[in-house]
Amino acid sequence: MRCWLPFVLLSFLMRHSAHAHPADQSEMQVKPAPHTLEVRFTFNLLTVTKCVRTDTDGDGKLSVGELKASEPVFTKYLNEHVRLEVNQKKASWGEKAQFKYLWPNFEKTPPMPEMDYAARNVDVTFVLPQKALLEDFWIAFEIFEQTGPLQTIRGVFEQDGNVLEVPFSFQEPEYTYDTGFAEDPFVQEAEKKTVAAPEPVIWPVWLLIPAFAALILLYRSTVSRRLRTLQ
Repeated sequence: MRCWLPFVLLSFLMRHSAHAHPADQSEMQVKPAPHTLEVRFTFNLLTVTKCVRTDTDGDGKLSVGELKASEPVFTKYLNEHVRLEVNQKKASWGEKAQFKYLWPNFEKTPPMPEMDYAARNVDVTFVLPQKALLEDFWIAFEIFEQTGPLQTIRGVFEQDGNVLEVPFSFQEPEYTYDTGFAEDPFVQEAEKKTVAAPEPVIWPVWLLIPAFAALILLYRSTVSRRLRTLQ
């Protein structure tokens, strides 16, 4: 019996070493609406530093200034490495990302050593208005070359009180979500009312300039005639 013990322990260690460490886990919360797609990514700073250069001065620490300066760089990275299609057409996350650092007194945080990166999380939220009805969308992660193959993303899709969890990984990096809005009778009724309602007419400003000029001339002419009459 004892001769099998080393092999059992070795098998146990190999099996558990193959699982992702909490430092390799991220989250994505998705909230689709008929004309809005809201997606919030949650990464720890260790994952962020694997994707883009944040420690610009190379001192092995991250400051508040360095994190803020890296926000547009990381936004660009997400646009390039997390692919998005809406209604089977290529789309992008855009540049309007909202960053929220998830620990107290962020603005007063002293420079953080590398050992703290995995315990510090940041939310990156995109809110994408949709002119057409949001029928389906496809999300694919292409971040594993930087983060490593053990990285996982816990996807949570929330719609009308229903929650669907979808894990993303190196082996399963993509998922297509069908909103069902195209078959929802209540949504379709609302769409009909929106189409039937006439859009307000917005006149270009340059078209109004001649009208204002004509009114001014008419006013001056009227005043001049009254002054001559009084004389």
